[in-house]
Amino acid sequence: MSLLAYSLITIIQKLSWIIYILIMIRVLLSWIPMNNSFSELIYNVTEPMLKPFKDVLNKYLNLPIDLSPLLFIVCVEAVEKILIRLIIVCLLYTSPSPRDGATSR
Repeated sequence: MSLLAYSLITIIQKLSWIIYILIMIRVLLSWIPMNNSFSELIYNVTEPMLKPFKDVLNKYLNLPIDLSPLLFIVCVEAVEKILIRLIIVCLLYTSPSPRDGATSR
């Protein structure tokens, strides 16, 4: 695997992990009512990500609990897997085959 592909995959995985951690912190903060700058920061960072999912869930399901973090994490995981597979497939089709560059004796 080329260094560029490996680097892209690593960046995608790290971003996904950071988003997952932020969402989990937000979920935990929602169970413990706190009003401090840290909780405000977490809510300000995660609210733009979760708002479209909240709107869709409220429009169609109107449940008493908020499932938007769960739906968002599932979507992030799916996008992560798709992007990684696209990088690998592009790498397979763009890398030279052993027959192209090697000279046989």
